[in-house]
Amino acid sequence: MSGSKKICLITNRYPAHPDDVASPFVRDFHLRLKERGIEVSVFTPFYEAERSEYSDQVVRFQWGGGTKVVGALNLFSPKEVSQLLSFLKEGKRQLFEHLERTRPDRCLALWALPSGWLARQAKMELGIPYSVWCLGSDIYVWAKKPFLRGITRRVLRRAEHLFADGFDLKERTERLSGRSCSFLPSMRRLPQAADEKVRLDPAKFNLLYLGRWEKKKGIDDLIKAVSFVKGKLPSVRLHVLGWGSFETKMRELIGRLGLGHEVKIVGKVSAQLVASYIKAADCVIIPSKGDSIPLVFSEALQMGTPLIVTNVGDMGHLTRKFGLGKAVPSGSTKRLARAMIEFACEKKDYTGNMPEALRLLDIDRAVDDYLRITGQGERSYASVVPALSKQSPPAVHDPRRT
Repeated sequence: MSGSKKICLITNRYPAHPDDVASPFVRDFHLRLKERGIEVSVFTPFYEAERSEYSDQVVRFQWGGGTKVVGALNLFSPKEVSQLLSFLKEGKRQLFEHLERTRPDRCLALWALPSGWLARQAKMELGIPYSVWCLGSDIYVWAKKPFLRGITRRVLRRAEHLFADGFDLKERTERLSGRSCSFLPSMRRLPQAADEKVRLDPAKFNLLYLGRWEKKKGIDDLIKAVSFVKGKLPSVRLHVLGWGSFETKMRELIGRLGLGHEVKIVGKVSAQLVASYIKAADCVIIPSKGDSIPLVFSEALQMGTPLIVTNVGDMGHLTRKFGLGKAVPSGSTKRLARAMIEFACEKKDYTGNMPEALRLLDIDRAVDDYLRITGQGERSYASVVPALSKQSPPAVHDPRRT
């Protein structure tokens, strides 16, 4: 099959500007496709943001919501169910108008739901083939709901190609769809030399959390773990970057546990400051209760900063395989606290295998693999790098050396 020269990305989220923390890897993927001579348009829902960057290649369609991510809508709320129905109805109508104007060769849906559902409608009514890139919540959360599971399976089975940004997620996608799925990493490239710099107190044990402030991300477990740690490590400082609906409860928890000095809430920052915070921290902590390979994982590797992660998705496996830090069971505040104390006391170097691990997750690899697998390249990266099996993980090879 000859490769597509015109692609439409149908995505649940697209950053409103370069420093927007909403799925920033999608922008990187988009721009790198363009660098390879692909004509790309983006179709994505409108969300309220502090500022928006205009691009004639990015269509932000209007719907009955916009203050909440569509995946976070409460299906038990009549108002939010109405917003979801508006998303599907208006999304389909405006997508068809967009596709009639741009006439792409194929579509790529990022996530299976609801973007994959829109892509499937375009396939059925307009005949445009589509692929699906599964990115975590679509398979880990939505596909577990009885009604949505059947819809997700139909979306996956009608797709031309299936991708997933984690090895555990890849296996789950294959079981759900009954089809093969290829690993396609998601990653944001951070600036290595930042004009904006942060300096953390070198006398402190500086931990960093970067991500959404939601209970499912384990931020409450992390704060409770810090309360256990501070008695043994008075120098501990946790810097919290991000945003989310759990903010009020998070601040209440910090106050109740008397952690006003130990936990510093920073909020949203630019990509340059993200890079600077990660580089300055002693350790990045990812306490998630259900992720594949979150972006902050590869961001820590880019800055050469070790990790403490929960053993969910592929994080624990990759951390142990490459010696990137420590992995603990999800939801165990005491084990998380123990890992922090051990990390601070051991002063071990975890950076030796970071370049090799990072090659596995590189965004350029993702773009090249997508183009090869969908027919534009010479061969799939999978023929160069074998699948990373949890039972017998193979060595990772640099494709530039083959």
